[in-house]
Amino acid sequence: MRVLGIESTAHTFGVGVWDGGPVYNELDMYRPEKGGIVPREAAEHHLAVAEGLLGPALEEAPDLIAYSACPGIGPCLRVGRDIAARLARELGVPLVPVNHAVAHLEIGLATTPARDPVFVYISGGNTQIIVRGWRILGETLDIALGNALDKLARELGLPHPGGPKLEKLARGGRFLPLPYVVKGMDLSYSGLFTRAKQLLESHSARDIAYSYQEHAFAMLVEVAERAMAHTGKEEVLLIGGVAQNRRLKEMFEIMCAERGARAYAVPPEFAGDNGAMIAYSGLLAYERGLSVAPERAEYFQRARVDSWEDLFRS
Repeated sequence: MRVLGIESTAHTFGVGVWDGGPVYNELDMYRPEKGGIVPREAAEHHLAVAEGLLGPALEEAPDLIAYSACPGIGPCLRVGRDIAARLARELGVPLVPVNHAVAHLEIGLATTPARDPVFVYISGGNTQIIVRGWRILGETLDIALGNALDKLARELGLPHPGGPKLEKLARGGRFLPLPYVVKGMDLSYSGLFTRAKQLLESHSARDIAYSYQEHAFAMLVEVAERAMAHTGKEEVLLIGGVAQNRRLKEMFEIMCAERGARAYAVPPEFAGDNGAMIAYSGLLAYERGLSVAPERAEYFQRARVDSWEDLFRS
């Protein structure tokens, strides 16, 4: 079955086609001139680039259309929903809503050797420790890891998205003590950011970037290792945009080596938001019997991975 997937939850508008595997996966990212995402501007960006990205994907008609229905930024979700519903109506094919977070989980399993891992979902808006059955074992209590990295990057004058620039800046830095907040299976990054911001006037940007990453990543490794010990699982799978960070992957590899376990990370082309993961996840959801009429297609800014399908089956 040929599935067209449309991703539009935040800064990225992506279009992917899954036909026994990814056969098309293109995207365009909204980049604000300064600061973070402005929802209205991001939605306008998505509308502006949609036709160019959809053209090649529609050269062969899809059998199914999937769209990112939750969670995300309202105006951005609306753009993707409206485009997907229109295409499904015009082409006369089924329409399937997809949970963006679940799509990250499922594309990770499809593109790595991991079979029953502890998932570490790390992106701009999410930081969660998850296991099969989509059970959340731990998560951030405030800001997500990707957002925490971007916030410090903005304070340092680095352009959005700031995480990759912060990673580069951190190389060769010296260690500074910063808040380390783990509460059982959950963690918190707001205090870490506040203290790092306070030190900007008295310490070098490189030292702060290095120390910030070391603390943030160590907290995540601790919680993930505790999840492995609790569940008895022997695999970790990093998913989401922050999974591309080399230092983070190195820290997880060290932890897993000490436990005799295996660490995996989703391939870079599927780590960030993309349409192929929406197409693949849409296929799986359709096989479970989930679809909606175009005129009844909805989107939700908030939805958990463990209960999202109830929103569309009621």
